[in-house]
Amino acid sequence: MEPRSVSDVAPPKGGATPTVPVVTLRGISKRFGGHQAVIDVDAEIRAGTVHALVGENGAGKSTLGKIIAGVHQADDGTMLLDGEPVRYRHPAAALNDGITVIAQEITLAEDLTIAENVFLGNEPGGVLRSDRRLRAEFEELTARTGLRLPPDVPVRNLRLAEKQEVEILRALARRARVIVMDEPTAALTHVEVEKLHASVRRLRSEGVAIVYVSHFLDEVVDLSDVVTVMRNGRVVETIPSGETTVDRLIVGMLGTKLDAVYPTKVPAAPTAPVALRARELEVREGRPLDLEVREGEILGLFGLMGAGRSSLAHVLAGSRRRTAGLVEAGGETVDFGTPREAIDSGVVLLPESRRDQGLFLSLSQLANSSAGTLDQHARMGVIQTRRQRSVVKQKLIQLNVDPIRLGAEVGRLSGGNQQKILFAKCLLGKPSVLILDEPTRGVDIGAKQGIYHLIADLAADGVAIVLISSELEEVANLAHRVAVMRDGRIVEQFEGNDIDHAAVLSAAFGISERDSAGGVQVNDRRVQT
Repeated sequence: MEPRSVSDVAPPKGGATPTVPVVTLRGISKRFGGHQAVIDVDAEIRAGTVHALVGENGAGKSTLGKIIAGVHQADDGTMLLDGEPVRYRHPAAALNDGITVIAQEITLAEDLTIAENVFLGNEPGGVLRSDRRLRAEFEELTARTGLRLPPDVPVRNLRLAEKQEVEILRALARRARVIVMDEPTAALTHVEVEKLHASVRRLRSEGVAIVYVSHFLDEVVDLSDVVTVMRNGRVVETIPSGETTVDRLIVGMLGTKLDAVYPTKVPAAPTAPVALRARELEVREGRPLDLEVREGEILGLFGLMGAGRSSLAHVLAGSRRRTAGLVEAGGETVDFGTPREAIDSGVVLLPESRRDQGLFLSLSQLANSSAGTLDQHARMGVIQTRRQRSVVKQKLIQLNVDPIRLGAEVGRLSGGNQQKILFAKCLLGKPSVLILDEPTRGVDIGAKQGIYHLIADLAADGVAIVLISSELEEVANLAHRVAVMRDGRIVEQFEGNDIDHAAVLSAAFGISERDSAGGVQVNDRRVQT
């Protein structure tokens, strides 16, 4: 399908009339070694609009955003700013022209205050700066934007969402006309997402062009004026907001209609042996819980943030000591003091944050995948490299990861491929119980589909799965049984092929179903009230 010209789009959602392009891309291409990341891309970014870039991990959307912001340099093609050709060798050059990027990895000076970060390198008065003038300009900026932050608080004391607000203020202090936001909501709660979106809409109303890179398609449909869909480095189509739907975006991203995101749920055998059991286990003092999961069963754990799901996962997997109660694995009472002891007993945890808890980003795919099973590849204390590579390669092929680049640094992979490397690391330990904490966080719809089928296949092979997810659709469609946690305890359980979403939400919030009918709604990716 031919890319559609953005000149045909409807007026921006902010109500302004269509504007001339502030950034125009013509035939932009980018290679990394032998990999063609972006191929012959044409696009127009207009002032006062939110222009979303969507695609599977590795489709080229983040690379394209970074080319606009000067982080990467295109190998071929032309970029125009206000109709004039530009070529940025580094982000500072783009910033001088009012183009900046807010990446997933925050780039603030942690020991400086909020105000000092906002004006870092751009201090009011230059060498004659004064704290009074700094504060005055900070107050003027926050009043204009509605981002009310205290000027004197060190950035290290802020939550991620607040740090993103500091990044926005810093961009505006530098008079940014174009802001590239790369996956800005990946680690935010619903409330934080709504606050960020309010800031984006305010920026749009002031004429700032927002390039919004995201894999949360419901947010894209709600927020954007224009959506460019990418696949395998190319633009598939550019869609105005009035014609954008999640289904249309998915078809464009995957190249085929997505008939079934979730695999058919095959009932678990109710007589299968119990693989893991907890009795009077406390993850929060004075709040005992009982839990069991059988071989071949997928047990979903659902609850609001702070309910205790991740704490329970770490207790069961030996990375956090229990204070009371018993745990049984394979019919025997166990007392895991370390994750290594749990792994040796067949209990493996895939942690919530792959970057902070699961992977060594500076090491290779090979090193990460085999990090938990080096003893299996050693003889007399020496790693047998040929065997190590063979085993890892076979597992990566099963997970649809290109095994040719075993030496590639994991930190340079897409989020979906990073998650698959984490799965490889866990599965090479041959678990009998696999605890999955937010297994699809930060991956696109195509990678999610692959992970869903992997989970179903593991259960069919007899692995007991404990699935923790903040996405109710995910839990309800994959799990044979759903246990709802609230305040450190399991308060209710549901099972069957048609798990009632409203009832699960009511249990999670601790409200009656009658009350929930008016105040709770189900969102594809977050619970909201």
